[in-house]
Amino acid sequence: MKKTHYFLLVFCLLAAAGCNREEKLYYSSPNTIPNTNRQMQSPGFWIARNNCADKVILDSAGIPLFNSKTENELKLIKDFLKTCPIYAGNELSSSLRKQIDGFLRQKLYSKSSIRAGESFYREISRRINFEAIPRQINARYGFICCYVDQRLLPTDDILTVEPGDSAFDELQNSSLDIGTPVVILHESKDNAWVYAHSPAGSGWIKKDDVAFCGFNEFKSFLEKAPFVVTVSAKSDIFWDSELKKHIDYARMGVKLPLAGNFNSEVVSVFIPGQTKEGKLVERIAYMRKADVNIGYLAYTPRNIIQQAFKLLNSPYSWGGKNGEQDCSGFVQEVFSTVGVILPRNSAEQGKVGRLLGNFSEKTDNESKVRILDKQAVGGAALLRLKGHILIYLGMYSGRPYVIHEIHAYRQRQGLGKDIIRKINRTVVSDLSLGEGSRKGSLLDRIVSIRNIAG
Repeated sequence: MKKTHYFLLVFCLLAAAGCNREEKLYYSSPNTIPNTNRQMQSPGFWIARNNCADKVILDSAGIPLFNSKTENELKLIKDFLKTCPIYAGNELSSSLRKQIDGFLRQKLYSKSSIRAGESFYREISRRINFEAIPRQINARYGFICCYVDQRLLPTDDILTVEPGDSAFDELQNSSLDIGTPVVILHESKDNAWVYAHSPAGSGWIKKDDVAFCGFNEFKSFLEKAPFVVTVSAKSDIFWDSELKKHIDYARMGVKLPLAGNFNSEVVSVFIPGQTKEGKLVERIAYMRKADVNIGYLAYTPRNIIQQAFKLLNSPYSWGGKNGEQDCSGFVQEVFSTVGVILPRNSAEQGKVGRLLGNFSEKTDNESKVRILDKQAVGGAALLRLKGHILIYLGMYSGRPYVIHEIHAYRQRQGLGKDIIRKINRTVVSDLSLGEGSRKGSLLDRIVSIRNIAG
């Protein structure tokens, strides 16, 4: 082959590869999100435009009823004090096998960019130890005693749709903060992992991160009153009242029993600890009083908007990895501060509350805007898209605005091609992001609108 032909061939191959990869390239988003301004970055801007900012959406009696509906009618969350401690082993076994089969059917890649094959899942099946699942499971109880990742399979290995895209680990289900109650159903063959239900999801967690206890201890810790709820984006926890011996931090919406000893700046709380045998022991820790609220905040649009803006510009993190939030984790944390328990993923969150509208691809956008303007409550409404969820803030200059944790959006770039603008944080935006792209704008893609109310 002549050199000129050779170089021409190489050039064409590289050009073709570049075209194939073009849609995978990320571009930075503008510092100021389109159609927003400086004032919009403050909760007060939206509170001032809300006619019912201080109206109580659900009171202290209404919130438990709302959560009960989410649990009993929708089957999306779990109240462990009301559920049966006996579980069917065949149902758990079937569920875990379906999980593996689901992953096996996908084209997923390990951290080294090698496709996960049958040998990988064979090892996972061995680790799960299906043979040890009894016909009748007597549940064990416990509390998370430090931040922990909740995994869909018992492994620290990652699986990604795109080779090398470690930011989106398909095995990362969620993450749990200190004090989260769990019901344990099974243990891995190597005794390193346990499969557990948490109030808003299920998955595998490291056994060493759980403080085990009997049901009476479990109930006693959960029902301790009074209690505090963390209201900062990250609330530090210390061993000493001088706040010098740091333990960890808790994310927004974490509930911990009040220990009863506090002053004008510091509050003492009970946290779950472990004996050498892994049993629950209650320990006293200290937090800044500014980081917590005694009891839940009142469920008003003002409080939801203020809490959401405390997470403005916080990094996006799939499945809550590294102590941050994804879109549904953001929503979950914000509403936890008022005692509203929402399920873990956006699809399920979009089933909760009072439906204002379900939409198909044929629904005109004017109808959606009309519902938002006339019926949706700023600070108390959720907008669901396929794979995404947003908190509605209100209208401005005829445009609906939202606050949401977002990874990226598409932008039309001529000749029918899109580029991807990476945001990777919590932002205020209108619903025009993605307008003209192949996927469409946020407004185009809205599936449902619901007020989180009874």
